[in-house]
Amino acid sequence: MRFPMTVLRAVTLAPALLVSFVLTVVVCALLPPALGLVAFMAAGGVLVALALGQLQEPAVAALTRSRPATEAELRVMAPVLAELGGRGVDVGALFVRRIQRPSTPVAVAIGRRTVVVSPGLVEATYHGGVTGAEAAAALAHAVGRRQAIRPRLELAVLAATAPWRLVVATFRGVGRAFAWLPFTRLAWTLRGVVGVICVVQSVVEDRAWAGLLGGTVIALTYLVPAAGRRIELHTEAEADQFVLSLGLGPVLAGLLRRYGHPMTLERMQRLETAVEQPQRPRLHLVHG
Repeated sequence: MRFPMTVLRAVTLAPALLVSFVLTVVVCALLPPALGLVAFMAAGGVLVALALGQLQEPAVAALTRSRPATEAELRVMAPVLAELGGRGVDVGALFVRRIQRPSTPVAVAIGRRTVVVSPGLVEATYHGGVTGAEAAAALAHAVGRRQAIRPRLELAVLAATAPWRLVVATFRGVGRAFAWLPFTRLAWTLRGVVGVICVVQSVVEDRAWAGLLGGTVIALTYLVPAAGRRIELHTEAEADQFVLSLGLGPVLAGLLRRYGHPMTLERMQRLETAVEQPQRPRLHLVHG
């Protein structure tokens, strides 16, 4: 069953926005009254400025832990950007991440024509481990992902949901720390059963609101990841088609295969499909 992207994005964003707002209010309430009010107003002012298109560069740097590319990095990536420009993809600004982890994306398009790349991509391009065409394909895929989602008020939403991402990262860290305990994975798998018991017991004890609240939270642990996976599959397919339309599909497939990136057979076939280029009109010479 297919769901509109608007519904899927609402499922993933609504809990993040709600939890982030509640956490912000709680933190501001714990501060001295005057300081809490100033902090709350300042946070609101920053979100309004981001929604109006201001503070783009510092927001990108803060939200992605990156910095504008240096002159040396721009010289390395200049042929890549020129390759993209020749194919109609305009990258306005190039940022480089300050820290690279195994889960760090190679390239992410964000804001107004800004692409954030990993330092590993710049180094691999400089040393020849990644060709210019392959780097261009990676950047084009990032641009294609953003075009597929077409986020509204992107930087403002990312800033507003920062508390949610902090909470999720904290819980994931705690989960990894206690993953060695027996039955931990089983307990997480059976959380749906616990939710049903919680709802039934609360209704029996005339505390239906508490049971429904707990059941809703547990239901969201199923719905939010499922919606996120649907969005990811749709975005990946659209970005692949965008790269393919630029004639860089086989190049991207080769890059992903060489670095052992997991790909389904469907995606491999999709990227390696040859796109027929429109034939140029022939020029006929007329002899008198």
